[in-house]
Amino acid sequence: MSERHSRPAFPAAIRMIRMDHARVLACYQKVKPGMSPSELGAICRKICRMLDIHNQLEEELFYPALRECGMPLPVLERSRKDHADMRQQMEQVRSLAGTAQTQEQVDALTALIAAVRQHVSEEEAQVLPAAQRLMGPQRLNALGAQMTRRRFELTSPYAASVATAIRSAPLKTALFTAGTLLAGGVVVQHFWPGRFTRH
Repeated sequence: MSERHSRPAFPAAIRMIRMDHARVLACYQKVKPGMSPSELGAICRKICRMLDIHNQLEEELFYPALRECGMPLPVLERSRKDHADMRQQMEQVRSLAGTAQTQEQVDALTALIAAVRQHVSEEEAQVLPAAQRLMGPQRLNALGAQMTRRRFELTSPYAASVATAIRSAPLKTALFTAGTLLAGGVVVQHFWPGRFTRH
């Protein structure tokens, strides 16, 4: 059997979570001195959207599955509190995104990313290894499939709103946004191979 057909159709839930972490932090690295407010605002909105989807997937599916498998409740409650704190910071980032207050945007985004890094560090050091022990590969692959389907549901309305924004945005911003949407499509294809293949 070839490697292509021996791999599971969906990634394990843990792999998906780690990829989300990496994508958010990589997006933050695109922030450069002298960026226009619109470019910076687009990055801020993209990071917040990625975090929204990631956090919702964890809260709806990943954390409940961990609780069922015996993960200590204090660990999960701490993760949920981290998400709540990040949501408050995201509101601040969103309120400044696209305004002329460029330094304020950068400061708010930097504070958000500091919270994200702390959460990622704890999750990857404690929660994810525990999930591997408690759930095992088969359960994690099944959970990854479930999370992928839910991700697609959460992303679809956003894709439609982005298409509308592209039509009305200045050229440079529209191109940046289109690139973001294209990258998201590549990720969906990676997580859901064959989903959009014509038969």
